[in-house]
Amino acid sequence: MGATLDALHRLQEVEIQLAEVRMSVERRHRAVRRQELRNRELESEIETKRGALQRDQIDADSLDVDMKAHDASIAKLRQSLNQAKTNKEYSAVLTQLNTEKADNGKVEERVMMLLTEIETKRADINETEEALREEVSKLDGFKAAAATAEEKARGRLERLQSERDQAASIVPAGALELFERVAKKSDGEALAMVLRTHPKREEYVCDGCNMSITIEQVNAITSRDEAVICNICGRILYMESQAASRA
Repeated sequence: MGATLDALHRLQEVEIQLAEVRMSVERRHRAVRRQELRNRELESEIETKRGALQRDQIDADSLDVDMKAHDASIAKLRQSLNQAKTNKEYSAVLTQLNTEKADNGKVEERVMMLLTEIETKRADINETEEALREEVSKLDGFKAAAATAEEKARGRLERLQSERDQAASIVPAGALELFERVAKKSDGEALAMVLRTHPKREEYVCDGCNMSITIEQVNAITSRDEAVICNICGRILYMESQAASRA
């Protein structure tokens, strides 16, 4: 193995460890973000339910005003009924009174339905608020776990970063730039082994993406000390024999 690939392998080893530690911490933070989203959804749900409850309460209050108006009208009609002097007048007032009572009965029925709905919605809101309190408690736990993970990882990250800086210092600038670009999108795994797929034929694939590698690429890897990349996944290629010689 040439000096460039050897240096890249050393850098790869440290890069993978760094990526693993960072991903471990990031998983904790993702759990926090998921829980925060869940809590926001519940908060929004509660606000929506409170809005519906408020509208029902306004409707109930308005209908209550209507009932009081009907009650006042009924009281006046009863007084007029008692004061009627003729059968015709009595009959007209009685008809008006019965109509007023019927209308008032409908309003009262609607009010009772609304009050039942209001109580149901209040209970539902209380249940959702309790669920939110439980989720908030979960969020506190996730945040604490993330903070602990960060604290535990800090020392190791600093040590690995120092090792990485040292390993990167001996990699040629062009190869290092390529490595960092590929590692960034591949969770630190910037290198991929070239595998021979048939013992009797010159057929090779990239172990990173399982796509074909040309004979020209294989020759370049074995004959020149430079970074050769897979045309499909972009990883830096090396041969199994090179990995074995390094081990």
